[in-house]
Amino acid sequence: MFLKRFFLFFLVILFGLGVSGCSESKPPKKKIKIPRLFLLSGIAETGKEPSFLVTEDFNSDGNLDLLVTNSGEHTLSYIKGNGDGTFQNGITLKTGADPICIAVGDFNNDNLPDFAELNYQDQTIYTFINTGNSFRNSGVILKPGKIPINLTAADFNGDRLTDLAVSLRFHKIAFLWGKGNGKFSEPEHHPVKGQPTGIVTGDYDKDGLLDLAVALAGTGRTGIQLFWGKGGGQFLPSKLFKGGRQPLTIINLDANGDGYDDLLTSSNSFHAITMILNNKDRTFTALEDFSAGEFPKFAAAYDFTNDNIPDLAISNATKDTISVLIGFGDGTFTYPAKEHPIEEYPQGIVVGDFNKDGKMDLAVSCRDKNLISIMTKRNLPQGFSIEQPEPEAEPT
Repeated sequence: MFLKRFFLFFLVILFGLGVSGCSESKPPKKKIKIPRLFLLSGIAETGKEPSFLVTEDFNSDGNLDLLVTNSGEHTLSYIKGNGDGTFQNGITLKTGADPICIAVGDFNNDNLPDFAELNYQDQTIYTFINTGNSFRNSGVILKPGKIPINLTAADFNGDRLTDLAVSLRFHKIAFLWGKGNGKFSEPEHHPVKGQPTGIVTGDYDKDGLLDLAVALAGTGRTGIQLFWGKGGGQFLPSKLFKGGRQPLTIINLDANGDGYDDLLTSSNSFHAITMILNNKDRTFTALEDFSAGEFPKFAAAYDFTNDNIPDLAISNATKDTISVLIGFGDGTFTYPAKEHPIEEYPQGIVVGDFNKDGKMDLAVSCRDKNLISIMTKRNLPQGFSIEQPEPEAEPT
């Protein structure tokens, strides 16, 4: 725990938490008011200090379940959904010291979703195998390298087995190749151009091979770097692209409807969100930072307004709100964000139809209240529409 506290203090100093009060974004001149799209409708109890959150139908009953890290007590909570927006009492799973991240994948080829969880304090990865009704610890303890930060799961080498990719604080990422029996290879390290934080996968050049996008923060070079998949577990590292002042989390979304995944990062110490557009030629262009709230922690993207344009939901950790921003379809979003009050210190955020009414809801882990808040999607007002404001004429 001392190591974690020291590192978090280091991040605060390093990333300038006390230096900047808000981002230097330039929002649209014309403010657009949008209605509150979600209603706080229920809770699910967790362990101590819940943070990273995923959703999946883990027990194949047709209802979405929740899985959340409890970093304050070295456990996970597996919470089964009832399909009506309520959840059962959580099942507690023991983890390593200070779990901070989860990646879901089928590690033993039985067509059931398993998961790997990353432990910050003891720098390990535990894997859990789905038994149909719960999970069992595989007994395998993976050691990806020094100070692991984030991980993702996918078949990176095309052998139809799920692998892991891990970001390591000191300028590396690690691949652990799946063996199909719940076990993995020793880590294979690749250098990166900065200090990696968030990590996400996608086919960003649409060549049929999975790529990897890595957010880079710290005292040196910041932004994003791509690792272009070449097949067989080989990658071509890209140059460094601009992608936020200190990006800590990163997600995929097609913000401009061109069929190519773009990227979005959050620099929580600068209270800034950055949209990074895919130029479809293995380059990316970062738009101007914009503000969505205070200390944006995690983000989720989905078309909440049924206009075929992705919107954003962002957890504002120090303001105890969720911000919703409606997309215009060109990589920009409404201003100001519509803030939804929530329980104390919101962290992880996921999208899912938890009450099976055909509308996507939100689940948000609230660290200081030891619970997950369920936010039900409301019907849109009749005649609701969003039009992008006309730019103001330049003065002559």
